[in-house]
Amino acid sequence: MTMESRPLTRVVWEEGMHLAQHHFQAQGRFFEHATSFALSSLYFAGYGFSGLELDGESLLNGTVSLRQARGILPDGLVFHFPHDPPPAPLQIRDRFSPTRPSHVVHLAIPEYRAGAANTAKVDDPDVELRRFVAESREQTDEISGEETRPITFGRKNFRLILDEELDDGGPLVTLPMARIIRDGRGNFVFDPEFIPPVLRIGAVPALGELLARVLEMVDARARSLRPSGAPPEVAQMWLAHALHQSLPALRHLRETRGAHPEALYQELARLAGALCTFALEARADELPLYRHDDLGRCFGELERHLRSNLDVVLPTGSYRLELDGTGHPFYEARLTDHEVFHSGRFFLGIRGDLSVGELAGRIQRVVKVCSAEHIQRLVREAFPGLDLSHVPAPPSTLRPSTGTQYFELRKEGPCWTLMEKSGSFGIYLPDSIPNAQMELVVLP
Repeated sequence: MTMESRPLTRVVWEEGMHLAQHHFQAQGRFFEHATSFALSSLYFAGYGFSGLELDGESLLNGTVSLRQARGILPDGLVFHFPHDPPPAPLQIRDRFSPTRPSHVVHLAIPEYRAGAANTAKVDDPDVELRRFVAESREQTDEISGEETRPITFGRKNFRLILDEELDDGGPLVTLPMARIIRDGRGNFVFDPEFIPPVLRIGAVPALGELLARVLEMVDARARSLRPSGAPPEVAQMWLAHALHQSLPALRHLRETRGAHPEALYQELARLAGALCTFALEARADELPLYRHDDLGRCFGELERHLRSNLDVVLPTGSYRLELDGTGHPFYEARLTDHEVFHSGRFFLGIRGDLSVGELAGRIQRVVKVCSAEHIQRLVREAFPGLDLSHVPAPPSTLRPSTGTQYFELRKEGPCWTLMEKSGSFGIYLPDSIPNAQMELVVLP
């Protein structure tokens, strides 16, 4: 039954009427239809998961199992597992087609059929075709807290099915939940790039992680455009304007995690459209449209567009990572973009009240670099840190500061392995370098 065909007519109650179960059923349907109608009228794409957690360990054994899930189906039916009885785990080892690279698992339930039976008993032969299954539970009197009586409830008849089974077993209302692929060893795993329809950004980790990557990328580019003495060019000013205009809204979405994904799409699409002004080959009319049922592709294309066009604008630009010096003389910085960690170059710049030769020599003797989690232990136990290679003539794209000595971080050894794994930089800068100022520069 579509939203447009649902009756929104209430039951008329009057004195002396003969009550039957039909009255209460009709009244219950009226409340459900009215609530669904209101939600669909107020919110765009008001269906999807508001929370979802799957069992990755069970999947290794060929079983799809829900740990918890809550949300709204496209026809307005709400669910909350495990408060509602969850659907039975789905065995996929024998169902997974050897000729297909992936399968999508759906949460499914028979659709409501007007003028027909929608509730079955457990032992009915056609129980799989019914939307609800009658189950008796003991209910305690909420006034006295003592007397209990059996009450029959309608358990929602959910089940998990694969995409190739959508046309089996009668009309169904479904919600895509996860895509299953095989890893390099042939094990079943959930596709990390798949994003199901969701009602809030924080419903699944994939969308929040994408937002964090984009925010870090945009923030880093915005920092690289900060004035460094010379007046900025007009193009740089407009680019900085576009980036800074987006940052507060993106930070808000990341912190609250409760907004509808369409709100995130609007912010990212607005920024992507603005960047088309600076990238000659990019066109705003080629940006992906919002697809609530295909969020992974929609947001994946937006992220790739943002990354490529920021690189086009600043193909050889550098940017500085923010250093946290609250633990002086230990400093730390974070970088979650693993692609930059793998392909970029990193330079440590230090200036102080010493001659050029003395400053460079002292830096190599006393300054140590490792991961933020291990730098204090490394200094305490006098272990060697990451190798620092002095760069007397740093590249111009680094935008070097006058009087600063630059050292390139050698991407090798145990410290680099720890840094790459944790996405962190830990730096020990002792007071033996007077009035020291430090910067950590990334050259993508």
